[in-house]
Amino acid sequence: VIGLAPVERVLVMLTPPVLGMILGYFLPSIADWVAGLPWFPLQGPLQLVASFDEKWVAIVTTFLGLIAGVWLSAVAIKESLVIAVSDDEVTMKINDGTQRYSKSEIASVFIGGKELVLLGNTGQELAREAYESTPATIADAFVKHRYPWSVEGDPYEAEYRLWVDQTPDLSPALNALLKGREQALQEKDVESAKEMQREACKFGIMVKD
Repeated sequence: VIGLAPVERVLVMLTPPVLGMILGYFLPSIADWVAGLPWFPLQGPLQLVASFDEKWVAIVTTFLGLIAGVWLSAVAIKESLVIAVSDDEVTMKINDGTQRYSKSEIASVFIGGKELVLLGNTGQELAREAYESTPATIADAFVKHRYPWSVEGDPYEAEYRLWVDQTPDLSPALNALLKGREQALQEKDVESAKEMQREACKFGIMVKD
């Protein structure tokens, strides 16, 4: 099982709440100082915070900083990838979702930038997820269980070419799908972009950014 190490998990759980409390405690003093800078925006809210009793406000903002830090830690843990590799299958868990792939359907595994990528037997992209562990640790796990690990990265790297809207070699349906994915990425709608990427795979088109 590959994921955040115990020490890393503890740091992720503790660091944001501690920093949130520290920032919250000093927020009234910071607001008071910044409120004296006429050129700084949000003067109204800053002056309002600075006008309250500093000790009382510090208690409230420290508590709010703690809550914000705990929320941030929970999000970080939830969005961290956990990979389970066995002789028979690979399981990837992230954002409360689980993806399972049998060894027989995996043709290549490699690191692409800061993402772990699994390719299928026809070259289709099965999974592409950002990882928290080290590349060496991930490689060791897949090699140990005899998966087709690609040291050189994407075996189809040379076959990719730049996509532009209305590419003549692609059907109108595919161009529309890729255009929609581009818009989803611009709007930071990651889930919709992934869904359109999977749809493109059904047409035999592999997409990467």
